[in-house]
Amino acid sequence: MRSSTVVVGGGIAGLVAARELARADHAVTVLDAEDLGGALAHRHLDGLDLDVGAEGFATRGGTVVALLAELGLAERVRAPEPNGTSVYRPGGSTRIPDGAVLGIPTDLSDTGLQELDGDARARAQQDATLPARVGADATTLGALIRARMGDAVVDAWPRPLVAGVHRLDIDQVPPSVLLPGVLDRLAEQGSLAAALTGGGGQLAGLDGGMAQLVDALAGELTSHGSATMPTAATAVEPDLRGWRVRTSHDTVVHADRLLLACPPWWWPSGLPEPLMAVARSWPAPRPVDLVTLVLAHDGGAHRSGVIVADGGDRVRARALTFSSAKWAWLAHQAGDRAVLRLTYDAVDAPDDALVQMALADAGTLTGGAWSSADLRDADRTRWAMARSAVEPSMSTHRDAMRQALAEATDLDATGGWLAGTGLAASIADAMAAAGRIA
Repeated sequence: MRSSTVVVGGGIAGLVAARELARADHAVTVLDAEDLGGALAHRHLDGLDLDVGAEGFATRGGTVVALLAELGLAERVRAPEPNGTSVYRPGGSTRIPDGAVLGIPTDLSDTGLQELDGDARARAQQDATLPARVGADATTLGALIRARMGDAVVDAWPRPLVAGVHRLDIDQVPPSVLLPGVLDRLAEQGSLAAALTGGGGQLAGLDGGMAQLVDALAGELTSHGSATMPTAATAVEPDLRGWRVRTSHDTVVHADRLLLACPPWWWPSGLPEPLMAVARSWPAPRPVDLVTLVLAHDGGAHRSGVIVADGGDRVRARALTFSSAKWAWLAHQAGDRAVLRLTYDAVDAPDDALVQMALADAGTLTGGAWSSADLRDADRTRWAMARSAVEPSMSTHRDAMRQALAEATDLDATGGWLAGTGLAASIADAMAAAGRIA
């Protein structure tokens, strides 16, 4: 008889794990009350299919690209347009240098550091001549950059970028967390800029949007005879066969094994108490609002992304992506229209009020001239963002969870909440979990 597995959660980790299990001849049932794909969500706005979750992925390591190739999507991989990213402060914006890794410059020429004043530029350029031992004992990423390039570089780009993208304090996170192996490369190359050149990885997306990955995974599950059910797992209990899983539709699914492919705050009741004790102590998610705007024209705006270091009393957004400038395929579909995405710490306001706030913030951050009459369509999507798994304070929680899972029977878990930020981390962790079960 074929082994059977219930996968609780149909996000990217759940779908990837389910595919791996189905290919290993498991009978798989995926339970999720929401749309499949999790963070790879999309909306249909003003005739456009738009990502309202992850819109791209890091190519470093090849994990995502390899999966896309297996699914027949490799030919749709596209690099973003080289429009760059700026850091906004009330006094003005500064462009992150081309080729920078986490905002750390890799081009130490006057042109590459032109946003800095003369003294700060000269200090940054010392990185090329300082002995390799300078900064080699740094315990934080901030201390490493400061030792090699000075305070001005730290504060200009890396600090706001690490805070805005990873929600981490650059003076608390070890260098290896965000830049694995950087200290070894510093010793080999002799400078931080050289150690990072060519090693920062690239961003890519899919022509037509990332939701195609979800459709391809779901299609493969169907072809293998696996089932996806639009219902939540509400309670589980062990039985002689393995697990009985009760759903929100008051049905029961039996399986030999159980894979929890969703964060602990969505787990069903009835799991082993040692595992639930760790789950109850897991840090609560952070709510984030993503506002997508479709505008009638580009408003004469600067067509680049923006990280907000300090919004002052003018801007509440944390970041802006000029999506129709970033992706050529979207620019072609949008025509004269402009598509922008703005990220906020959760705002206690009605949708219409938040959309108007986003419209005003977009104008401030990009210099675009838009009015409410230019708004063709908009969407507000609220995400429950897990604390970054690479945050130093999370190591205790993560280790305890891995240990509790190792001691459980016919049970495992996966997902970005445990593996780390980004599609590559989720996919690799999901494949590993499927391998343990299979």
